[in-house]
Amino acid sequence: MARRKRRMKHRLIQIVQRSAASIERRVKWMVSRCLAAAGRTFRRKSLTVVVDSRRRHAANLRAAVRRAARTYARGLGAELPPGLMVVVQRVVFEGRQLNGLLQAFERPGVRRYVIHLALSVNGRQVAEDELLSALRHQVAQVLGDAVGQPAFSVPLDLEVPRLRAGAPVVELRSDARPPEDGHERSAIPIERIENKAS
Repeated sequence: MARRKRRMKHRLIQIVQRSAASIERRVKWMVSRCLAAAGRTFRRKSLTVVVDSRRRHAANLRAAVRRAARTYARGLGAELPPGLMVVVQRVVFEGRQLNGLLQAFERPGVRRYVIHLALSVNGRQVAEDELLSALRHQVAQVLGDAVGQPAFSVPLDLEVPRLRAGAPVVELRSDARPPEDGHERSAIPIERIENKAS
């Protein structure tokens, strides 16, 4: 009888210990979730990125845009302004198709910036590195108030000249020479080709 009581007491202690450990794990999980949510709520929102694209591509592009903007600002020794918004969309149009467009909206005491970046320009898909280059150019303009204007600027153009789209087709056979025997050359009739093949 005493052995049974000890066994029951031991089982009850084990049940209580397991329950306490389970409750402790759940409480830790809830506290960490609440702290993360509070951090997101109270953290100053400095960059919003909207990408009009397929879900996986949009997620990758959003991460690349955030990383590039924050790294560029950090490199200049500044913080991105609060409320900065980057919109990556199919086409950016302002009288003509552009790679990027920076807009500033102003209320008394508050200025908000929106950077529009194009995924395609005049039917040509824009590569990610070209898109991020346009982003850095626009972020430099946004940070102009915080870091000041550049003391000097050295332009560099490494563009290789491209063939014109309307370049003339070079003729393979010149017709400038008159026929040698006075007869014009013509194509071989299809019947003669078929007869020779058989």
